[in-house]
Amino acid sequence: MKKPIVGALLVCAALVSTQAVSAATCADRDHVTTQLAERFGEAPVANQISHSNRVLEVFASPGAKTWSIVITLPERNLSCLAATGKGQAPLKRTLGSLS
Repeated sequence: MKKPIVGALLVCAALVSTQAVSAATCADRDHVTTQLAERFGEAPVANQISHSNRVLEVFASPGAKTWSIVITLPERNLSCLAATGKGQAPLKRTLGSLS
C-alpha cells in the first residue's frame, strides 16, 4: 500500500504547492487529526513538505478503507482537507515510468 500512496502524495504535492486552500474545510491541526482518527480510524501514512512550506499528509484507515489528504500551513497551525475517499486501486503507471 505504501508505494501507491507515496506516488499519489508526490503528484498531489506538485499540484497543491501553488494552489490556495479553501478555508471552508480548514481547522486547527489537532482538531482535524483527532476527527480523522475518531470518526474514520485514519492515521498518517505519508507526508511531504512543499517549496512553499505547506505540509501535505495522507491519512488512511487500516486497509485503506477510507483516506484523506490534508494540507497544513505550519505557520498558522491550520489544516485543510484537500480530498477524501474510499478504497484504493493499484497504479497503472508509476511516476518513474512517466519520464
